Amino acid sequence: MYTRNVREIIEALIFSSDGALEIKDILKVLPGISENEVESMVNELNKIYDETGRSFMITRASNGYMFVSRDGYTQYIKALMPPFRLSRASLEVLAVIAYKGPCTKQDIDLIRGVDSSSSLKTLVHHELVNVIAGRPLRYVTSKKFLEVFGLNSLSELPDLDQFEELFGKA
Repeated sequence: MYTRNVREIIEALIFSSDGALEIKDILKVLPGISENEVESMVNELNKIYDETGRSFMITRASNGYMFVSRDGYTQYIKALMPPFRLSRASLEVLAVIAYKGPCTKQDIDLIRGVDSSSSLKTLVHHELVNVIAGRPLRYVTSKKFLEVFGLNSLSELPDLDQFEELFGKA
């Protein structure tokens, strides 16, 4: 059915995606294979990359797959493209949205005790949160949030009780 090796087709699809390519999208292009076969082929590709000393690998994030650089190359990548940094306030807002979302600006401000307008603008600008239209506006984490933090879903976030054990109650 396919003119090319399915494994290399999967590799090309993931490579050409601008973020994590969802498994359902791979299955649309390759309807004759299963999710388990996709996972097996990704594992084969990663084994090839590892055996040949490649600087990258495929990882699972946001219910899909994406290429990432291996840790040993981080310093070189940062020298070329310094990562954006979020302020402590933006990280607090992001945490509130991740754990309590969807939530309104008023909900966030009430939890934090301060105005969150600037942080929300930053998070929307960096596409880490999405705005749900309506009255009032509500904020939720985005697909990019999952990709940046290497998560498939918000259920993979650490339990809040774990933080209290480590750092005490706020």
